[in-house]
Amino acid sequence: MNNQSECIYDACVIGAGASGLVAATVLASRGFHTILIEQNKKSGRKLYATGNGRCNLANAVLSDSAYYNNSFAMSVVSKESVKEMLAWLEGIGIPLTDRQGYLYPQSMQASSVVWALTDAARLAGVEFLYECRVEDVGTKEGTGGPVYTVRCAGKQEIRITSSRLVLALGSPAAQELGAAKDRDIYRILEGLGIPYAPFQPALCPVETEEDLSELAGVRARCTLSLERPEQEPTRTSEDGELQFTDYGISGIVTFNLSTMAKEGDRFRINLLPEWKDAGAVAGFLEQVSGERSLYGALNGLLHEKICLYGIRKFYPEDTKRKLSACTREELLRIAEYLMAFPVTVKKLLGAQGQACRGGILTDSVDPATMQIRNTKGLAATGELTEVTGRCGGYNLMYAVISALRAGNSL
Repeated sequence: MNNQSECIYDACVIGAGASGLVAATVLASRGFHTILIEQNKKSGRKLYATGNGRCNLANAVLSDSAYYNNSFAMSVVSKESVKEMLAWLEGIGIPLTDRQGYLYPQSMQASSVVWALTDAARLAGVEFLYECRVEDVGTKEGTGGPVYTVRCAGKQEIRITSSRLVLALGSPAAQELGAAKDRDIYRILEGLGIPYAPFQPALCPVETEEDLSELAGVRARCTLSLERPEQEPTRTSEDGELQFTDYGISGIVTFNLSTMAKEGDRFRINLLPEWKDAGAVAGFLEQVSGERSLYGALNGLLHEKICLYGIRKFYPEDTKRKLSACTREELLRIAEYLMAFPVTVKKLLGAQGQACRGGILTDSVDPATMQIRNTKGLAATGELTEVTGRCGGYNLMYAVISALRAGNSL
């Protein structure tokens, strides 16, 4: 392909993440001359970092709370479609293994997933166009319906025409891993007249109003609750591991609830989830020798940094206070604090997130085909659509299944 050239293809896919690679492979396998456009130097940059480099591709559990946009997502992701996805992945060399419901490649390496997906596309005959940014996308009338025009700039300036177009642009999450910028995504969607909701942070760490830097690095089993009972979906608490950071809180429980949070919201952290109530905790402390320090007794229940942080809230000048000096009311007050540890959302750190809320409105997408309604030859997949799943492989599972549907239907 020469600079300033115009090339004609049967199918064009924009974005070489998981869903783009899958959609392009399926289209090429059906005999369509297919090109895959990617702005980065290689495929699957975000995939390499997924699951801390182990790539949690799917989840064995499908529940009503798996996706925040439940009705549309669950019409795409079903037991049958998951079974088809697993068979397809195994067919290209990615058998999965179940680790407590989380499905990983047997290699436990994200790199093996990227290589297999890229090889599958290449072997199917997909042409790759790397380091090319899509400047604009338009349509013109062809003899059999609309023809899509894609103008790219970068290493090559090229104009592509195709009767089939798959938008697999992803979301702006994880900019450091080469994600598309929101303004570039909006420009493409607006050029095609596709309605969308602006992207918002989701599945991300939270910067808190409170200074938690002295707890940085501490991990704690907890129940995290969001004080927004009116918020949908109704699930506003998470059990699991939370990580304190120098800016606030992180970890899976934080990521899942951040998707429903906004600036100014209040989280409560129950740092003693195994205990029935504050009275039970106070009773335990009362039976410990009064000669022990409050700090020492609490240290049997919690990380020492959390103990010290909590004691300073009540006794900033007496952190070595003995249990014998504490009344039952004081012990109850400390226990209640530790079972409803308050933090306030200052900022959602979307740039460090795994996904975004927003994207193409699902009302405009046919879940059976992932095609844009009333628009021939145009489909969208994965994170670009307004679907966000919880942590645990749900987003990648949706990305692959939606791509299989798009590739098989266009």
